[in-house]
Amino acid sequence: MNIVLIHFEKVPVLHYGGTERIVEALALGFRELGHKVTMMSYRGDYEIDGIERVFLDHLRSDPEMLQKTVWLIPDKTDIVHFNLAMGQERYDMPPYLITLHGNLREADDYSKIARHTVGISNDHAIRHSLKHFVYNGLDFSNVQVGPSAVIDRKYFSFLGRASLKRKGLSNAKKISKACSTQLLIGGGRGISFGNNRYLGHLNNSEKYELLKNSKALLFPIEWQEPFGLVMIEAMACGAPVFAHKRGSVAEVLGMNGSEEMFLIAENADDLISKIKEFKYKHIASDYRNYVESHFSHLKMCENYLEKYRLILSRIF
Repeated sequence: MNIVLIHFEKVPVLHYGGTERIVEALALGFRELGHKVTMMSYRGDYEIDGIERVFLDHLRSDPEMLQKTVWLIPDKTDIVHFNLAMGQERYDMPPYLITLHGNLREADDYSKIARHTVGISNDHAIRHSLKHFVYNGLDFSNVQVGPSAVIDRKYFSFLGRASLKRKGLSNAKKISKACSTQLLIGGGRGISFGNNRYLGHLNNSEKYELLKNSKALLFPIEWQEPFGLVMIEAMACGAPVFAHKRGSVAEVLGMNGSEEMFLIAENADDLISKIKEFKYKHIASDYRNYVESHFSHLKMCENYLEKYRLILSRIF
């Protein structure tokens, strides 16, 4: 199949970019599955072997960006996969699918979302009146797993834009203090004091180094998380996730009887109580096996291929 991936940002990126990393994972996965892949985006931080590129940098801020991008889609394309919803149904182009990666505002009219749009979790799809979703996945082949005995690790980790209240950093600080465990914070700057140590913005290798030696990722969010990519990154490094029950959290952490592997609570006080009782029964490889079973880049690509076939068969 000839697949075109479109994202109006830099791809690939060295530093953290959630959607950008998913688009790269799609390219790698489809290539590995034997498909021809063309990526249309702004020029990234490095190149990906075996992927055709069409750079869109010259269209930045162009009011006719989408129309001009459609003109650049290569001939003989089977499916176009957009990673941003922006009125694609108005244009004549090959069959297409749109992934909605974020939350729309409650004031937005969800009925105007294009018909060929998917969410990234069941909760996300339901909240946006979408009939289809595909879970995110990443290529973890170059990600190392941390020390086997999770219980022997010394700190909790937090990863996310620290300045955004919805990411729950204040909750993470409260939890780590109550549990007498150091908190290492990636994703922002602040004053390191007491239990809390700020690491600034991390690149991918620094992020994985943090996670693989973490006793747990704290994910006490205060919003309806569409997916929560950092949760699967932590698991890939062999770390459990302790999280608030918001958005997709229960789905991502709740596959196939995984209740004893993670902790989910409604608020910080409940999470603190559960952490103090947590037995750390599972070793690092258990978490890695879990994430590879459910959230690999190849599984994501296979699920998208099913959606593509539905669209091409006109039964989506």
